Amino acid sequence: MSAIRLARGYTKRDKIIKFSGGYHGHSDSFLIAAGSGLSTFGVPNSPGVTQGTAKDTLLAKFNDIENVKSIFEANKNEIAAVIVEPVPGNMGCIPPLNNFLAQLREVCTNNNTLLIFDEVMTGFRLAKGGAQELYNVKADLVCFGKVIGGGLPVGAFAGSEEIMNYLAPLGPVYQAGTLSGNPLAMAAGYEMLKALNADLDIYKRLEEKTAYLEKGMRSVLEKNKVEFTINRVGSMISVHFDKNPVVDFETAKNGDNQKFKDFFHGLLNNGVYIAPSSYETWFLTDALTYEDLDNTVKAVEKVTK
Repeated sequence: MSAIRLARGYTKRDKIIKFSGGYHGHSDSFLIAAGSGLSTFGVPNSPGVTQGTAKDTLLAKFNDIENVKSIFEANKNEIAAVIVEPVPGNMGCIPPLNNFLAQLREVCTNNNTLLIFDEVMTGFRLAKGGAQELYNVKADLVCFGKVIGGGLPVGAFAGSEEIMNYLAPLGPVYQAGTLSGNPLAMAAGYEMLKALNADLDIYKRLEEKTAYLEKGMRSVLEKNKVEFTINRVGSMISVHFDKNPVVDFETAKNGDNQKFKDFFHGLLNNGVYIAPSSYETWFLTDALTYEDLDNTVKAVEKVTK
């Protein structure tokens, strides 16, 4: 919410682009289905969101740069920011394809629009420098969540000195919070960052463990003749019960949700607790052992026979 307000104040523009299926908190601007492409007027898809708010939020398709360009073309010099989960995790795990993030960076630069990476999920998980490091794409503003508080409630956003100086008290854009700099959350986050600095091999271990789980599940699902797609980036992974590629929100919705529901409860009954929605990515932790992963694959075999 604050990052969007800053982007609007800095660019002196009102409209933003978000991607269908992307989640950026429950601020009004983000609870919008504003139509795609050349649509001009938005329609709220949550009661309580005004038409005035909706019309300033434009909806784009992830992994479709031509769709993004068409929205810019229809709203010249009006778009303040594009906000994106660089690896979406709220429609399952969706890898960015065909240099999508780099192309998005180029489009934003060419239109004097700020690029905002929502790294609440990817920050400090995919790499120490998050998705920016992994894909070598620099955003103008980056948002972080609970990870910087060691799991405790906290949020933060960061950018260049020029942009951040537009915030009060140095600049005209207001931002405040009763719990800003909460000592407990900051202490926990500081310890988490120290632990990462002391063990950067954690990213290699997480990559290897998640690849191991992916390989095991693929083998079982293929043997049991289940139609599926597995998406993975680093330690983010998701199983979709559809044989076709899952590249955005529309294709994610094609999955068999009843089959996923049965899959979830079957695994739970066998001692494995995955994310309870087909639209949520799974996150692996380094605390999981290879024995745990083998047991997970065995559970998958039991419930998909």
